[in-house]
Amino acid sequence: MSRVSGSNTGPEITVRKIIHRMGLRFRLHQRNLPGNPDIVLPRLKKIVFVNGCFWHGHRNCARAKRPSTNTEFWNVKIEGNIARDRKNEAALTDMGWQVLVVWSCETKRPKQLFEKLDVFLNDKSHSRGGGPMARSLEQHDPESVRVELIELLRNFELELSRGDLRSKVLSLVPAHSLLNKLGSSLIPHEQASSARDRIINYLLRYPLTIISGSELMVVGGIGEWARRVRELRVEFGWQIVSGSTAKEMDKEGEFPLDVDVATMCQDDYLLLNVKQDRDAAFRWNKANEIRKRSGSIQSKVLEYLRLNVGIEISGEELRYVSNNKSEWARRVRELRTEQGWPIATKTTGMPDLPIGVYVLAEDKQAPEHDRKIPDHVRRTVLQRDDYKCQSCGWHQEKWNPADPRHLEAHHLMQHVKGGANTEENLVTLCNICHDRKHTRGEGG
Repeated sequence: MSRVSGSNTGPEITVRKIIHRMGLRFRLHQRNLPGNPDIVLPRLKKIVFVNGCFWHGHRNCARAKRPSTNTEFWNVKIEGNIARDRKNEAALTDMGWQVLVVWSCETKRPKQLFEKLDVFLNDKSHSRGGGPMARSLEQHDPESVRVELIELLRNFELELSRGDLRSKVLSLVPAHSLLNKLGSSLIPHEQASSARDRIINYLLRYPLTIISGSELMVVGGIGEWARRVRELRVEFGWQIVSGSTAKEMDKEGEFPLDVDVATMCQDDYLLLNVKQDRDAAFRWNKANEIRKRSGSIQSKVLEYLRLNVGIEISGEELRYVSNNKSEWARRVRELRTEQGWPIATKTTGMPDLPIGVYVLAEDKQAPEHDRKIPDHVRRTVLQRDDYKCQSCGWHQEKWNPADPRHLEAHHLMQHVKGGANTEENLVTLCNICHDRKHTRGEGG
């Protein structure tokens, strides 16, 4: 942050001495952090700014009274400083820092200043000091933020009567920060202290509900909300699908939800499962390796599934492996219905799977004559047979790692002998019974 009076000012030295007497050590003027903070305490992850009341617009302070001459110049200058302060606050908040502003007028009251610093630096609760740059990670009171925003907009009436465009723009910049602060204050701090936490908290309250990116921007309180959604999906294993992915899955019949997917935009999102997949981060690293290789979309999808046999894979993962090409869902269907790979979903073999999840049940293709069974026929047969093997009675609820079976459709009359891919000529068998039937030459 640019300071007209520079560093090592009298107020700044006063604050340093107090912190030093507390037995704390700190760094000065960290240029690698937003705003070039005056005092940085890395171990505590806390920052102290010492602001001049006039230059940084200390609200309701006699020292901050603006000159009565050349008013437009001073308004632009000081409002610009306030806007920059708020921008730096947002950046530092996003990086996980707690920030305290000490105003130069406060250094004239040593006892009160010591108490303020002591609360901020030695207490795990967050400070409540005032000023345009609020403390990071502080829980703001929605009502007080609302009142401050209304006051700012009321004062903007004066700016509208002026001709300078930049003055108008700079006067509105603080409003943007206040809106972010208001949105981020809607979820209690003890439930979600960061933007990422607020976003997943919001999605978990409304699973299987179309949520717009604008909503996530409001509750996140930051401009980079989309990156936080990706982190939640990639690094933390939450099954969040975008509008694009949902539409592509729905087109291939893999989205049996009472949700009007057709109305979803690219920046709309759905949380498909309230259960977190904690192994997702490792898989996404592998997905990234495969994604960068040459080859067809289908080959990349198959390679990724074969690396994760028996593991639940989200549609977003398969879309990513496919370089975000829209035909990934069709390629998955072709692997199942034309090449005989036992890729199961909620509607095609494993009704207990969450929506939007794919599982390669076995690293083995079906015999060639069993491959080209349309999905809608396979689905009807499985439903008719109550998702149970009609030979041994095995069903999905009996699945366990020691007996990792899956269900397949078996031709009563061999396909090579003219047996059709119809409901009447197909029966549900587990893969063990299916293999036994083929060994004995029964059907095909």
